[in-house]
Amino acid sequence: MSYLVLARKWRPQTFSDVVGQEVITKTLANAIGQNRVAHALLFCGPRGVGKTSVARILAKSLNCEKGPTPEPCGTCPACREISHGTNLDIHEIDGASNNGVDEIRKFKETVAYLPVSVRYKVYIIDEVHMLSKSAFNALLKTLEEPPAHVIFILATTEVNKIPPTILSRCQRYDFRRIPFQSMVAHLKRIVESEGFTADEKALMLVAREATGSLRDAEVVLDQLMLIAEDQKITIDNARSVLSVLDSSIMLQMTQCIRDGEAEGVLSLVNGLIDSGMDLNYFYRSFLFFLHDLLMLKISGEKDVAMERPGEEIQEMREAVRTVSLEQIEQWLRIFHERERFVLNSDYARIGLEATLLKAVHIAQVVSMDSLIGRLEKALGGKPVPAAPAVKKIKETPETQPAVKKDVEIKPAPVKEAPEREASPGESWDFSAFLSFVREKAMPLAAQLENAVGFQWEGEAAVILFPPGDFSMKLLQGLEKKSQIKSLLKAFTGREVKELILKEGERPALGADIPETGKTLEKPRSNSVADHPAVREALGILEGKLIEIKKIDNKSEEKK
Repeated sequence: MSYLVLARKWRPQTFSDVVGQEVITKTLANAIGQNRVAHALLFCGPRGVGKTSVARILAKSLNCEKGPTPEPCGTCPACREISHGTNLDIHEIDGASNNGVDEIRKFKETVAYLPVSVRYKVYIIDEVHMLSKSAFNALLKTLEEPPAHVIFILATTEVNKIPPTILSRCQRYDFRRIPFQSMVAHLKRIVESEGFTADEKALMLVAREATGSLRDAEVVLDQLMLIAEDQKITIDNARSVLSVLDSSIMLQMTQCIRDGEAEGVLSLVNGLIDSGMDLNYFYRSFLFFLHDLLMLKISGEKDVAMERPGEEIQEMREAVRTVSLEQIEQWLRIFHERERFVLNSDYARIGLEATLLKAVHIAQVVSMDSLIGRLEKALGGKPVPAAPAVKKIKETPETQPAVKKDVEIKPAPVKEAPEREASPGESWDFSAFLSFVREKAMPLAAQLENAVGFQWEGEAAVILFPPGDFSMKLLQGLEKKSQIKSLLKAFTGREVKELILKEGERPALGADIPETGKTLEKPRSNSVADHPAVREALGILEGKLIEIKKIDNKSEEKK
């Protein structure tokens, strides 16, 4: 067939045609102009960025009838033969299929012969990292001191696999991925030259999915031209060929996570499966989507260089306004940490759903900045005072406790050991026990964090959880209950016959406890306990008043 695919038809023929490798092409052009071309060059970089194309251009520049010249004419017999791959003195060797020592010895035998029709023999060894160790060793001496009429060009995508002895004998050129905007502009030129029209969104999507490989983008563009109606390439064409997601799906997923809608998240996953979407692809796409949301949140209203259409970026800006920076960071961290767990699993759906549900749970955690803001509002707009620095005082027998004058709310101290044994039916502070558990078994303490109360019913210990709390279900196992009973015994010095986990509400300050009929101890100063700001703070932090301490403001002012 006479048809040439776009990747071959639009292969660059001069250094000026090469896209996105300006530094390399300028360096090689200067080397030709100054007659300082090295005898061995190493081209390394990702696939589809122009390594082999630049090698052919260099071969034409050295052998053109008007040269050596940085701008080969392309019309002389040497240029045409090299472009078509028919010149007998330009050898393109596939390192993957000719990787043995015998193949290298055979081609070494031809190196000593003079070129037939051009100035230089050029050996282009593609995927050179595939050569065996013995083949590299056979190449060493020839590569270091070749005849004056021979140029070696080695191309590889995995430079780390090439022995240092080879690297030290070559002049190295690192090819970079094609910049996004340069690739989009090149695709536009191809579309217009081929008599087609294309939505800019479609070309941007092709360039983004190509991840810097111009050849990959040209291959996809070739497919799009086959399904384009009326010679027009649309965004829908691009999505169908590339099997990519509409950004609206990822925006919906983000909103469900933000609002804590676990059912909505699972429903979207079911929709992806029904549509035949590759869940691994969705996971990677959503990970990059969260990264872009983070960049937009950090930049604010400033312009951000992003490989997305302007309308899509604006929709993402609207979405990040209702999400805090801390939340996006947490989601991104969750998806990044669990990437291997999901992508390497035979059960991608389970891993994806578990990761999304964890993000939903994290989204409901209130940030410290939000709590401080609500406290300041409760205090009438006044800033929350910082905690005073604690000064260490050397304890001596003469040290006496300070006289308590003014009032201050102080959190309960952490108990290292129980001061007394709780009497039956008594409800006491649970935070001290949690501090004790954190030192002994941190994972268990994390599951007890949501508990709202503790009390004794005879010889049974009762821990209360909010209605519908998931942590209570996790602690129902015999092993977990046995561990909690052991810790209670160590903390209180009291045998626990039975442990009961049930739903309940946090007892109000001064209210009767339904299970025991006992009344919680009230603070010593009713004026402080009944203050609206104190009650509002207790409600925001879901805490209770433990101790009221008086401090001497006058002595603090003197300091």
